[in-house]
Amino acid sequence: MVPLQPILPALNCTMQATFLTGRYPSEHGIVGDGWLHRELGEVRFWPQSDGLVQTPQLWDAARKLDPSFTCARVCWFMNMYSKADYAITPQPSFTADGRVVPDVFTEPLHLRKPLVEALGNFPAYDYWGPRYSIRSSEWIADVAMWLEQRHGPTLSLVFLPHLDYTPHTFGPGAKEIHKSLREIDDVVGKLIGFYESRGVRVIILSEFGAVPVSRAVHLNRLFRRRGWLAIRDEGGRDVVYPSGSEAFAVADMQVAHIYVRNPALLDEVKALVEAEPGVAQVLDAEGKRAHHLDHPRSGELVALAEPDAWFTYFYWLDDARAPDYARTVDIYRKPGYDPLEMFVDPKLGLRMLELGGSVVKEKLGVRSRLEVVSMDGSLLKGAHGLPTGPEDGPVLMTRHGELIEAETLHATQVHDLILAHLTRQQAAA
Repeated sequence: MVPLQPILPALNCTMQATFLTGRYPSEHGIVGDGWLHRELGEVRFWPQSDGLVQTPQLWDAARKLDPSFTCARVCWFMNMYSKADYAITPQPSFTADGRVVPDVFTEPLHLRKPLVEALGNFPAYDYWGPRYSIRSSEWIADVAMWLEQRHGPTLSLVFLPHLDYTPHTFGPGAKEIHKSLREIDDVVGKLIGFYESRGVRVIILSEFGAVPVSRAVHLNRLFRRRGWLAIRDEGGRDVVYPSGSEAFAVADMQVAHIYVRNPALLDEVKALVEAEPGVAQVLDAEGKRAHHLDHPRSGELVALAEPDAWFTYFYWLDDARAPDYARTVDIYRKPGYDPLEMFVDPKLGLRMLELGGSVVKEKLGVRSRLEVVSMDGSLLKGAHGLPTGPEDGPVLMTRHGELIEAETLHATQVHDLILAHLTRQQAAA
């Protein structure tokens, strides 16, 4: 096991793109788990299309070494429409009556029917939201073994989300993490035994480590008070238009891309954000270059939080005027990452009975929003996004330590290390 030195930002999409390309965000273009798409005028999080990655990826290099190489991606991010041979990824179905039905997307498309018949549909509510559980990682592991048995890809990339949850909801040092570790250890142990029985070389790695946090920073509320946000009243609720705003922060845990429409405001915005408690640093053009974040998708400024702080996307000044998605699990509509979706609002109390009725209605086909998510930033106990030291950071594990020449490994080196494992595996075969 070696410590893995992450890049900035240390987030799922960015780190995975770096693993698969060996490049920094300034080259591959995945500057976060979401960003403002200037050409669309929209903030989009958790992009699905692999076409957003702008540099060659692992399979391109592997096929040059071995034209018969095949790759399976099981629940990795940006997992649709790639040059990988097999892909399984969460993809809900949207029905005419407004319901969101848990579902899965596969490539090739014909894999979906036999997969669901064999293993059941993707357990979306166990994957993200207040009901998260080990069941989602168990399902993903079963899918990976199902693919291996039927298609035997040269390389399988398998993402198990379970340890994303407890460190954030209870804190990375909380006693509750021991239960989560035992649960994921059982799943990983089963996978390792399965793959090694088939002569597969196994690598285990993580994208980031979590750090304890105790305060939330609301950058967009700062901008709202300055009159910089474009807000429209929609039925008594405040709805923001990021591209129409003079300054808007796309919050991504401990990193926030700040998009400034008017260059004349840049220095004023930077000074305002730097003075806000909980902000450690604001990167300008020079700072972004130094951290390999100088890409057109990045904000004009990038704010970095203090180690014990994190950024919310909140822009309303009165909770009664929050947009309709604020209290729901709605990862695609929110203009920022909302880790509070993992919490049921503790203020609900007896209203939980009403929520039970909403679930019954949904099963009967009646559209009903489940407004369960808290807007209390103090609930979050752990966060990520900033590179951390070896004691808090990600790791890489392999039985083939002879392939690692240093005591630590940089995220940009994972690409070549995977290729080295593949080459050694072929030689052994």
